[in-house]
Amino acid sequence: MSAKAFLTIDEQVQLLESRGVSTTERTGALLLREGYYSIVNGYKRHFIDEDASREAGDDRYMPGTEFDSLYDLFSFDRDLREITFHYLIRAEATVRTAIAYCFADAHRDASDYLLQSSFCSKEEYGAYGKDESDYASEVNGLTGILGRRARSSGSDFVVHYRKKYGSVPIWVLANDLTFGNLEHFFNLMKPAEKRAVCKAIATSTERLGDKDLGFFDVGSARVSLEVLVKFRNICAHDERLYCARVGGRKAVNYAKMVWMLERYLTRAEFADFIDGLLDLFAAGLDRTGAVAPVLRELGFDELRDEIVARTGASS
Repeated sequence: MSAKAFLTIDEQVQLLESRGVSTTERTGALLLREGYYSIVNGYKRHFIDEDASREAGDDRYMPGTEFDSLYDLFSFDRDLREITFHYLIRAEATVRTAIAYCFADAHRDASDYLLQSSFCSKEEYGAYGKDESDYASEVNGLTGILGRRARSSGSDFVVHYRKKYGSVPIWVLANDLTFGNLEHFFNLMKPAEKRAVCKAIATSTERLGDKDLGFFDVGSARVSLEVLVKFRNICAHDERLYCARVGGRKAVNYAKMVWMLERYLTRAEFADFIDGLLDLFAAGLDRTGAVAPVLRELGFDELRDEIVARTGASS
């Protein structure tokens, strides 16, 4: 099958109109600025007439569909990504610091992160429901990543330590690791060190002993870190966030992620996050047109109600 032919902006507008989408004078400018693929292909699914599309052999839209509705949903999702990413990278920084501190506290040699013995045993790895046959490849994979970063990273801070001291301690190297690398690192730490990381996160966010959140254990950390990493990558890569589902059997949606993220933020940070979300939800859920029904179908009104009930915030 050959690639689709290039279409000018005028031809893109005509294509939308031929498929049942009402356009306005600004449609062409928005397509030129944001791209047909980003707006239309990314957000059309809620507006497609499935029966008419099957009959026609290409996309056909439900009667009354306006381009501005697709663009409104696109804009809502972009705003949601921006505010969410802001707080996810704060959580990432908290995790990075806690892991580096707790590992360095337990392993004082600057290159201990290159040793398999510095990480959990095969039995401890299996105790978390992992296949023990994967143990060696997982640990070797992590130490391989760490070694390559220490030897080859061009980041100024890594180069400085490598040249001046001949080695790069974990509290420096951690700043050159991705959130996914950090999740991998946490999952392979010794059990006592995992618990220390959880305590460090709770202490640094002033959540230690927080009765509202409950005890922060290793199991909760493992699950939530996997979820936060995936949502962080969705935001970073400009993928659809409003309808995203991640984790085992895609069981975690945006609403569930919000409450996982709470654990990694201070009360003040989380309050600011919630204020931003409520403002964004008000704009999306209270507007007329097609966007509000889509968001309600995905549970954003329930999330707003839950936020108000849990936090006492005003909607």
